[in-house]
Amino acid sequence: MQLKINGIQQNLENAKTVSEMVVALGLIPEMLLVEHNGTALLKHEWPSALLSDGDRIEILQVAAGG
Repeated sequence: MQLKINGIQQNLENAKTVSEMVVALGLIPEMLLVEHNGTALLKHEWPSALLSDGDRIEILQVAAGG
């Protein structure tokens, strides 16, 4: 499946949901904000947010500091 993640085309064959995509990319879920086709998702929505070929994903990593 072809996804556009942060503006870059990527092929993720084993990810069917946003939650599975985060795992496949090796990211830490607690530190992320995810937008799926222009809609910001809450973390509890990730497992039910189905991915389709051509979807646009924006991933922001939250950084703490001072």
